[in-house]
Amino acid sequence: MSMFQTWKRRIAYGSTDMAGNIIWQMVSTYLLFYYTTVAGISAAFAGMLFFVVRFIDAFDALIYGYLIDHTHTKYGQSRPYFVWFGIPLGLLAMSLFMIPSFGGHTTMRLVYISITYTFFSLIYSGANTPITSILPSLTDDSVERTKLASARMVMTTIGTSAVAAITLPMVKLLGKGNQSTGFTLWAIILGLVIMGLFIFAFFNLKETNGAQNPDGDNEATESLSIWESLKGAASNKPWLLLACSFILLQTFWMLRGNSAIFFIKYVYGRPELAPIFLGIGFVSVIGNLSVPFLSQHFKNRNVLQFSLVLGVVGQLLLPIAEKMHSVSLLIAGSVVFLIAMGITFTIVFAMLSDTVDYSTKVLGLNETGFLSAVPMIGAKLGMGIGGFLAGQFLSWGQFNAKVAVQSGRTITFINLAFIWMPIILLAAMIFMMQFYHLNEKELQVNKPDAVPVSEAKEDIEYDANN
Repeated sequence: MSMFQTWKRRIAYGSTDMAGNIIWQMVSTYLLFYYTTVAGISAAFAGMLFFVVRFIDAFDALIYGYLIDHTHTKYGQSRPYFVWFGIPLGLLAMSLFMIPSFGGHTTMRLVYISITYTFFSLIYSGANTPITSILPSLTDDSVERTKLASARMVMTTIGTSAVAAITLPMVKLLGKGNQSTGFTLWAIILGLVIMGLFIFAFFNLKETNGAQNPDGDNEATESLSIWESLKGAASNKPWLLLACSFILLQTFWMLRGNSAIFFIKYVYGRPELAPIFLGIGFVSVIGNLSVPFLSQHFKNRNVLQFSLVLGVVGQLLLPIAEKMHSVSLLIAGSVVFLIAMGITFTIVFAMLSDTVDYSTKVLGLNETGFLSAVPMIGAKLGMGIGGFLAGQFLSWGQFNAKVAVQSGRTITFINLAFIWMPIILLAAMIFMMQFYHLNEKELQVNKPDAVPVSEAKEDIEYDANN
């Protein structure tokens, strides 16, 4: 494959996650703000909605993964889903920020919000599950997979940083002072961008036959029932640990993201800094780009733990910055945290591909789509728990959207949501990864310089089960 084709594939693959995370950024950062401050919906209702819907559809990604495993078209298994679900996702992204007045009937507005958010969540899984499941089918080379994962996160970072930085200015520009109109028009623009990115990816990605089994035969089963897929996943210990870690990761990310604008506006007291504070996410590209180098020199688990510790350090700088009223320290803490998260969100997807390889090469099970549903399960449960906690922390803190200065109780609960709960969840992930023993280096049994298959397989089994 030429260098041009290689980079075209990387950009096309990255565009899928950029599309998914553009709306993810809008939802995680601005939807609670839009519901409570612009649409006048209570924080308690919004938080409960996030919680209930996420648990209703939390495991739909497993169904999508199962469907992907049983999809056989001339375009591949995962690739068609970018069109089948990418276009509806763009339309639903628009509807989230397009709430009709219904003649002032509050009940009708709540029903509309509940329906659109539920359908958005269901379609989101269908569009995003194949992003992870297609990765093992794009190349057999683990180094190139890591570079694809890095490209994915770089483009995601560019998209999310842009959305975070320019959303409020664009809302002001498009709405001409009317926040409701501004959010609606901005959501329409983003919805069109989302559809365009998924279509671009569909036409520029091509699935291969996947990695060859270690013994050169068809060791992995061609098709598994749901029960067989569940049993296979349950026997994959590295996958189980990673699945739990994804839930914690997405919970803290959603909780922190939903609380960020409240922290900068009410705790730090500098709402004019919001575009800068929310828009510096682009620095996480440094973390994204460092992963291929780190992964070549250290085990993926160690890279992940390092990034989590670094994330805690960045978080701890924020309350110090608030007490000192230091903008430079606030930005510095955010930069450290974001670089750390750039590493985290890149390496976990590479690790997920490792657990898929482990399933195929050691357990003899072909369930790429099913296992690749982990990010969606984590995202859904995380969005549910994190969104619920964000709304509840505001409710418990007696947040009042009509006042410019919040009470000390409210400030305390915003700090809990934005700073301290994320630190606790990061610490839990660090501890959990102590039990992750899969050595991805031993999975590369197809490399010319790899150790003999039988020895490698024994090493893999030992590392993953001890």
